Amino acid sequence: MLLLVLLLAACGNANNAPENAAAPAGEETSAPANETSASDGGEASGEGASAKRVFKHALGETVIPAHPERVVTLQYVSQMLSVGVKPIGALDYLLDGQDPAFQGIEEVGSSESVNYEKILSLKPDLIIAADLEQADYDKLSKIAPTVSVPWMGYDVFGHVKVVGDILNRQKEAAAWQAGFDEKIKAAKEQIAGAIGADKTVAIYRIDPKEFYVYGVRNIGFTLYKALDLKRPALVQQEIDKDPNLWAIPISLELLPDYGADYAFVTLLPGEDAEKRFEEIKSSALWKNIPAVKNGHVFQISMDTWLGYTPHDIETQLQEAVKLLTQPQP
Repeated sequence: MLLLVLLLAACGNANNAPENAAAPAGEETSAPANETSASDGGEASGEGASAKRVFKHALGETVIPAHPERVVTLQYVSQMLSVGVKPIGALDYLLDGQDPAFQGIEEVGSSESVNYEKILSLKPDLIIAADLEQADYDKLSKIAPTVSVPWMGYDVFGHVKVVGDILNRQKEAAAWQAGFDEKIKAAKEQIAGAIGADKTVAIYRIDPKEFYVYGVRNIGFTLYKALDLKRPALVQQEIDKDPNLWAIPISLELLPDYGADYAFVTLLPGEDAEKRFEEIKSSALWKNIPAVKNGHVFQISMDTWLGYTPHDIETQLQEAVKLLTQPQP
């Protein structure tokens, strides 16, 4: 009789174990019968919080909730908000203290250090990260199902789409895209009416020891991809080689080859970059660029323009319209 009592108690404990408990080291969990692959584009069968599906990502395949409710992200806060889901936790530098949409999200570390204990205490049912080392992925996966979305693998629109896929918010992602397309269309019409469609735009970044010409990421996304402003010919050649081109480091001797009718300039914060820009501005190479000759140079803040999220791009879009449609000298 004692053995029978012990046997029944063991069965009861097994039945009450939490569904998201981590598997012991060296063991693998298998997908329940009601899961589907995200690559199929369909939803998992089953109802409620227990429904799950398999999602393919950069580090493999992960069984995730079909409708996650408690999500921690180490990168994609703005993208989640764009599809109508507020994460419960995120790294501190991703949180905008001035925007009410970001309030109430717990900090789970910084760009230098992830606070795994804090993430564990939030009891997430899903973690969305960007590029991860395998060891970090393994740590996070012991807390909750984790998916890795490569930062350089997508542009801003792609980030929103894949986050929408992960969260099963495909319709919301499509609605965000449609709304943003309308904003872009209106901005393009205003700019074309002010400067014309044939004018070229260059984007320069000045560091203490480097001079960059931007491609189509960060600042380049807003001006080149979103607004479709004309690039200098050599920049376009590089973009043709790499559709996700970030920037090209050049020597000042090549600056005339990357000149344009309009120029956006941003400086790495600090006195060294400011001093170098003053030196560049005094050179004949700089003075002979069409944008400089015609007074069409806009010095922009890296804090505003280096961000690469939906919220950042919308702010940049508004500032681009303001700068390019202001009365010309």
